[in-house]
Amino acid sequence: MRIAVLAIVLAWSGGVAAAGAPGSAQQGAKLVPGHGLKGSGSGCASCHSTDNWRRVSFDHDQTGFPLRGRHSLASCSGCHASIDFSTAVPTGCSACHVDVHTGEFGTRCATCHDEESWRSKFDADAHRRTNFPLTGRHAAIPCEECHLDQRDRRFTRATVDCYTCHKADYLRAATISVDHIAAGFPTTCRDCHNPSTFRSGRFPAHDACFQISAGPHAGIPCLGCHTSLTGMLPTGACATNTASCTRCHFCPDMQQRHTSVAGFQCKDRKCYECHQFPAGTAQTRQRRPR
Repeated sequence: MRIAVLAIVLAWSGGVAAAGAPGSAQQGAKLVPGHGLKGSGSGCASCHSTDNWRRVSFDHDQTGFPLRGRHSLASCSGCHASIDFSTAVPTGCSACHVDVHTGEFGTRCATCHDEESWRSKFDADAHRRTNFPLTGRHAAIPCEECHLDQRDRRFTRATVDCYTCHKADYLRAATISVDHIAAGFPTTCRDCHNPSTFRSGRFPAHDACFQISAGPHAGIPCLGCHTSLTGMLPTGACATNTASCTRCHFCPDMQQRHTSVAGFQCKDRKCYECHQFPAGTAQTRQRRPR
């Protein structure tokens, strides 16, 4: 009889222990220090599910650092290295991202980067706020082509002049158009060229002697009129002795058109003495023979 009563007592106490096991296990489970979050509930199910323990559903917006863009794909341990959520993680970009610019631009990474992609959004329009606005062809040049320090991505390089980047173009001009060295052209490319193309270069000082920026002679290449270009620095003398009108205005035709002009001579200098295109006009100014 005593043995039977003992068996019943043991069976009842075991049943009670079994019934309370889940609660006891949940209350006594050993979590990673600081893993539990205040206000998130007392159970693991506040973040985890029985379907997949690694799939975590946690409303990160309540932390004050919403996960947007690529941040939404980061793992918890990617930012919380120790899985200790009781210790605040710095929200500054430099907390996770190495500053390859070594502090040159401060800590405001969002000025040039966003959460969708780390690619720079400092485009040609933003570059207008610098002392070298990107216009024309310059707007399509990769940053590294001018800022040569590709390893450290530093942008402290001072604004360069045209010749620093276009020296090869300046020298190559001797084989494709005008020998800039022989002509004495300066290395300030923007005096004659625009940022969109090197073609159709202009020579503003030329209009003071003979207008080529407008009128019937506009757009004619330099060597279309000049037999050679050496020492072409403007002096105001308007006498290069290399301009050839008769290369285009043939003498036989000009002889017929000038039959009524006394003392007509089909010579380059004579053409210029009677026919000029003053700057700001597109009309021929013809001098009356005396």
